[in-house]
Amino acid sequence: MARNQETPSDDPFYRRGPASRNSFADDALPLDAGLTEDDGEDEPQPFRRANKRVPVRRGALPRKTASRVQTALVLLLVLGALGGTVYEAHSFAVHSWRFRVRGANDIELAGDAPNSRAQVLEKMHEAIGRNVFQISLAERKQELETIPWVEAATVIRLWPNRFRVIVKERTPVAFIALGDRIELIDAQGVLMEIPPAVQSDYSFPVILGMTESEPLSTRAPRMKTFMRLMRELDGGDAGTQASGTSIGTQAKAQYSRNLDEVDLSDPEDVKVTAKGGSGPIVLHLGNEDFLPRFMVFLSNVQKWEQERGKLESVDLRYGRQVILNPDMHAAPPQPAPEVAKAVATPQNQTHAKPSQSRHRPQKKRN
Repeated sequence: MARNQETPSDDPFYRRGPASRNSFADDALPLDAGLTEDDGEDEPQPFRRANKRVPVRRGALPRKTASRVQTALVLLLVLGALGGTVYEAHSFAVHSWRFRVRGANDIELAGDAPNSRAQVLEKMHEAIGRNVFQISLAERKQELETIPWVEAATVIRLWPNRFRVIVKERTPVAFIALGDRIELIDAQGVLMEIPPAVQSDYSFPVILGMTESEPLSTRAPRMKTFMRLMRELDGGDAGTQASGTSIGTQAKAQYSRNLDEVDLSDPEDVKVTAKGGSGPIVLHLGNEDFLPRFMVFLSNVQKWEQERGKLESVDLRYGRQVILNPDMHAAPPQPAPEVAKAVATPQNQTHAKPSQSRHRPQKKRN
């Protein structure tokens, strides 16, 4: 058994006898022998002394909070500086004499406003002697638009102490009889006095059947009916033939020029006073088909006056059935020539007063 008798001299862990124990102790391997670097990092070392911790000095506030406080302080300083600058500028603008309106020459009225110029300058006269920055433009605009002739107003502040006022005036569309005086009225129903200094020669019919005490909400719908009447009469084809008769030669007729008065007291029956061969004639046009009904009148008025004599009124609301002199007491639906020539008494005449001239209406009406 020679193999068993061989001494494994190259095996460090081979158990030897008592004599060999001392040599093992002398040749003992270091404690970290056979250990790799990875093993030393993975294995915990409970006997290693912990490193001494160095205390870190900290402020009274955390770093983020301190940064925010610093930013807030900077913003407060900036805002304070801006506020002080704005206050000084405002104080200078309000109290400096450079920004005061010195006279009427510092108020410029732009645009064409012949009918409201005097009233506009009178309203703006209140700004003279005051600081331009202490005058509210919105309030000035609102006050100017209370003037009947002013439809819209714009007030602009000019550097350093001037105002520019831009006014858009209303457009009158008719005269209106209010008791014993005549005024102008626009399409929205706003009443306007005839300026005494303006020598304009308006050519409008006179509207009857409305009073000054009526609210604007009542006059406005009646004026819509009036405007529709005028559009239909002025928008018709002058070459249209009615009852075989050609009326005019122009492309568009202006039949509204034949009207002297328009009675809007009854919204369902618009009554107009037109020019006839023997005098003014009242036409009942109803509330629709104004142009066809008026064309019937123009086409037959001469024939009616030749056959029936003087006409006071004509009712055209019933299509082909035309009623002559319906406002007279003895007028039947289809009057005979003898009845048409009859003279009506004053009690039975509804339009006994003279009509107003559409070009120069009188200030007082008898």
